[in-house]
Amino acid sequence: MKIKLTGMFFLSLALTLSAAMSARPGQNAEKKSAKESKGNPKTPVKLVGAIYLPGNPLRFDISWVDQATSRYYLGEAGNAGVDVIDAENDLFLGRIGGFHGVGLPDDPCGPTQGMGPSGVVVTPDNHLWADDAHGIVKVFDLNDAQPPFNNLTPVATISTGAQCRADEIGFDPKDHVIMVGNPAEKPPYATLISSDAPYAVLSKIPFPNARGFEQPVWDPELKGGRMLATVPGPDGTSEVAVFNLKDPKQPVLEATYPTGICGSGLALGPSQHLLVGCGGGKPLMIINALDGKQITTLPDTKGADEVWYNSGDNNFYAPSGFAANPTLSVIDADSSAVIGTLPAGPGSHSVAAFRGNNHIFVPIAIPTATAPADTCNVMFGLPAKQGCIAVYAHEK
Repeated sequence: MKIKLTGMFFLSLALTLSAAMSARPGQNAEKKSAKESKGNPKTPVKLVGAIYLPGNPLRFDISWVDQATSRYYLGEAGNAGVDVIDAENDLFLGRIGGFHGVGLPDDPCGPTQGMGPSGVVVTPDNHLWADDAHGIVKVFDLNDAQPPFNNLTPVATISTGAQCRADEIGFDPKDHVIMVGNPAEKPPYATLISSDAPYAVLSKIPFPNARGFEQPVWDPELKGGRMLATVPGPDGTSEVAVFNLKDPKQPVLEATYPTGICGSGLALGPSQHLLVGCGGGKPLMIINALDGKQITTLPDTKGADEVWYNSGDNNFYAPSGFAANPTLSVIDADSSAVIGTLPAGPGSHSVAAFRGNNHIFVPIAIPTATAPADTCNVMFGLPAKQGCIAVYAHEK
């Protein structure tokens, strides 16, 4: 199944113009020229359209773009699957199913920590790793997989031993290690799994004083390669942890960088600059990955969960969707200046970008009491109370 970007929407203060485009299931998308597709990375970023996802209303968490295959993956508990998007042509390709779905009302972990899938990542051998409820991690071989993926089954199902969901996930290509966060356990911990079959659980790293475990990021230039992750703590005691995984059966926590109240998303940009997400609508910060020293705070931002660095345009992206006016912050990675604050939608906390065309993907949820506007319906004419994936791009 392929569903085309619903339209190209150019926003102004007075008016929203739309030119609807659609594609029937199985229809091939018309290829854009490289110049047209990529746009001009020196021009401002704009909200240009949305992708409709069929099925139940969206309930999503983490997303990921595999640059090598031009595919965007979204952990989407609302439909108990991982949604697969053609990131070059903005097409919904299908859904990998077989996950738990939304947390049940009587789940002891609650509706959020009882849901799945959550985190997603694709390794260079084209294997999708996706976290699920009850501490489960599933591995899918995508090499011969074809849309709409409804018959794809995991090559491995791995237990991290957690009662609640396995959440965010990172990959260390040097040591062949997957790091999985188990944020709702007491205490929270990270699970290390071999990325090579038979995908053995190697060790666990507990954080007794933490209140969660967030976004892992691999830094290939830090001391020959280190994994970093945000660890939120109580009362403004969050930190970025630096791990040496050379011996993943005996991992070493080499350093911790205090980040105050900021302990959610993490993205590595140029010059060893780390963008650190901040909960509660607080400004994000940028620190030095070499020593943890704060470089700057970003006063024009208001919190973020997942954040992303796009090497195609040298920008950081940080969505914030829990206030009355959800936004996507665009941050120049060289100057650390906020260069754009764009409209987003309810629940916008996930983001990924495809550097091949500099398209940025931000899932939008259904309206909430805090953010009552049904962005996908009002702005794009999509079915009401369904959600969508907003697409941003540079002006031509």
